[in-house]
Amino acid sequence: MNKIMSQRFLTTLVGLLIISSLIQPVSAQLSISTNRSQFSPQDNIILEVETTNPNQNELDISPLHSQFLIINQKKIMINSYAEGKRSSIVRWKILLRARRSGYVDIPSLSYNQETSEKLSIFIKSSNRTRFLPISDMPIILDAQLDADDNYEGALFLYTLNIYSDRPLNPDYQISKPKIANGEVRLLEQSETQKIEIRGKEYSVIEQHYAIFPREMGRYIIEGPIFNGSQHDSNNIQVRANNLEINVRTRRDFENKKYWLPAKNVRMEEKWQKPETLKVGDIIYREVTIKAQGIFAKNLPSLITSNPEIIDIKETKVTLINQISKQGVQGIRTERQTIQLLERGEITVPRIRIYWWDTNTDSQRSSSIDKKILQVMPGANGESSIEREIAQNKIPTLKPQDIITVSTQTPWLIWSLALFALIATLGWIFNLRKMKSIRERQQEGFEIVTKQPLSPDPEQNNSSTRILSNTSKSFNAKAELNTFQILGRACIKNDLISTQSRLLEWANQFWYEQQFNEIKEIANAANDPRLNELLTEMQDLLDSYDTSQWQGKATFNRLTEIRAK
Repeated sequence: MNKIMSQRFLTTLVGLLIISSLIQPVSAQLSISTNRSQFSPQDNIILEVETTNPNQNELDISPLHSQFLIINQKKIMINSYAEGKRSSIVRWKILLRARRSGYVDIPSLSYNQETSEKLSIFIKSSNRTRFLPISDMPIILDAQLDADDNYEGALFLYTLNIYSDRPLNPDYQISKPKIANGEVRLLEQSETQKIEIRGKEYSVIEQHYAIFPREMGRYIIEGPIFNGSQHDSNNIQVRANNLEINVRTRRDFENKKYWLPAKNVRMEEKWQKPETLKVGDIIYREVTIKAQGIFAKNLPSLITSNPEIIDIKETKVTLINQISKQGVQGIRTERQTIQLLERGEITVPRIRIYWWDTNTDSQRSSSIDKKILQVMPGANGESSIEREIAQNKIPTLKPQDIITVSTQTPWLIWSLALFALIATLGWIFNLRKMKSIRERQQEGFEIVTKQPLSPDPEQNNSSTRILSNTSKSFNAKAELNTFQILGRACIKNDLISTQSRLLEWANQFWYEQQFNEIKEIANAANDPRLNELLTEMQDLLDSYDTSQWQGKATFNRLTEIRAK
């Protein structure tokens, strides 16, 4: 009986315990973690907070403000379905930067009645202090980094201190630090300094290096090797300590053609031009980009598009690296020599360069706004460079071509007057003679047109040909318009259009002839240089290699022939 009662008591007790455990609220816990446990002062700390019990509330991150600067925050919802059950996970990624060095606690955070435990991390001192390891060696090498976490292609500043308790012989050698799949550049080496550490005087030489890893991953930077000797001592070989870095992959970026991880990027633009722009003017444009933490050779091209109605005479690119112990600043300058081809409004497009800010771990951009240029007609009042060139080719009297006549001698005055009288009489005589010839030709033309049609077909064809030839004349306006269109095709190096426009213009300029091929034009012009240029054109047309043709020389030669 007692045995049965004890079993019932135990069963009741267990049931009560189970019920109480179900009724008691479950004390869930937030999980938090960081990407590393040690950070440099400029490193970004990635704090991840995760829960499996989400709701509509926001995570309270106010406890972080006292110890950290909050740069960015991102919330990720993960839903899954397995074995007939749905589950949800909420994860926050918070980008932080510590406000002080030393051991720093990430405080407990709260969300939906869940709490997280404190997490301690270590922030290195922002003041670089000389750290001399305890050693019996007469020469000690110590290596340090400004940061041990950055992106691929970004700058890691590496400092090497060489300590010696006696002066060094000048023939010593120091190798560079080594890293797999990266570039190492010596920035600066200081003069020998005297300092006192732990009551002992040391000679110190400081070297600064720039290290650029090419790909993501974790890498060991092998310390440099010193090979030399002190005064009155034997040769010694010493190696610096190795350092480990974490290289992150490039982030999602607006422009896939290049990747610019830098501390700062600035752009500027300069113009050299008159206040009033005219067709034919030569102006200069200079665009410069300066990037802190990037070598100039890695900076992208700046001027990638130009308006169609300008001619780029020259583009000069200058690359400069400004190097100091703080790092490297790459400078790329592009200078254009521009000729204005048309009057009107010219829009110079905007330049925008995207880059990744390694200080704030975010994408940024630097830009130069578009610029509008107002271009007036040229010095000769022309609206295009083709007309301006044509006008400039008209021969004008130079000072040395002007003949100065002295009128101090009386007999010379009478001689000139007599010459003028004879010339006037001759001009009157020729005028009367030309008028007489024109009247006789008009009478002959009237006789021909009044005669009845001849049954002879050859006679009919002959008279028809005579009438058609006399009706063709030079049209100056049409010839000028065609020559302007030909000039545009030449300046744009458009060989196909130039061929058709050249034939059209030649038939208008030499209106008494008929041209079907460009080689016939050289014969009409009787110009050896033009013959060479047109032969080259024809060879390129026959080989279908029209991209190599440059039309400026051809247009200049045609302009000279047209002005004769």
